[in-house]
Amino acid sequence: MAHSAQIVELFPAPEGEAAEEAPIRRAPATGRRTSTAPRRSPPPRRSGGALQGPLTAAVEPFAADDERPAAPDPASVLAGLIDLRGGVALAERLAEIDGPPPAAPPADPAAVRATLHAGLTDIEARLDDAFTHAFRPRYRLPNPTRAWLIIERAGLPETPRPGPRARKHPRALKVANRHLWAPIAEFLDTHLKRARFALRDLRAELETPLYGLGEEAARLVRLDTALTEATHGAAEKLYRRLSHTTEQAFAARMFDAFRGWPEPVTAEDFAPGWSAEGWLGDLLADAQALARAVVHHERARLEALVESACALAG
Repeated sequence: MAHSAQIVELFPAPEGEAAEEAPIRRAPATGRRTSTAPRRSPPPRRSGGALQGPLTAAVEPFAADDERPAAPDPASVLAGLIDLRGGVALAERLAEIDGPPPAAPPADPAAVRATLHAGLTDIEARLDDAFTHAFRPRYRLPNPTRAWLIIERAGLPETPRPGPRARKHPRALKVANRHLWAPIAEFLDTHLKRARFALRDLRAELETPLYGLGEEAARLVRLDTALTEATHGAAEKLYRRLSHTTEQAFAARMFDAFRGWPEPVTAEDFAPGWSAEGWLGDLLADAQALARAVVHHERARLEALVESACALAG
């Protein structure tokens, strides 16, 4: 359950105004220009087994330095992820785990691995393709012209610029953010859900071949199913924080951009930031890294199951 421990570290619930702090900025992995905003030094790595997986690295642009707790005990994390309904489901599954396995034709470990890796490659390629072409019209993200109209209707150009110490977002900015963020949130949510559902379908496709690897492998598959069902509710609540986390990052970066606009501001002043090469592109690059980390987390679980079942078959 080490990966589950990583999830707990990632999505701390926001508290008060601390949630509106500007996120840590980092250069995207693509060839886009880097931000000119001052950069914080990355938080020091903790010793003693602190969490350092891909989820931890991907969440750094969205989290403040003081939101990095010490590594929790995996057994405690597992207990915290199992609610009453999950505990009942786990008990029922464990009561049946030593029963006869479902009938399945004999399977070849090499063929099972090949099916797994072909499926994983396709899932990650489709996720990356969506982010690569995010600014194309088919995804309906607001282009600079449409975004500027939203900003004008919200009255943001006439709103006084906040000072360097100001933290409160003006009402006009909140109105503009609500309309600007909605299609981006839908884009992120859609493609992350597609990837996770595809991983779930791949797990279901592999179940019968895994049963065909023998009784010990079948027992392992049923144990994995039991733990997944028992922790499903709590894990989904943690994943749902992703939307709030990225929305807060968007609001913070929009606030930084708004603070730097000239008075009066024009569409030409606004457009460079609202592009693949501007701060919006940087945000989408961070969101892509976070989505890939979530997929990697679930991929690692599936890979561990397949490799362990194949080892038992050997």
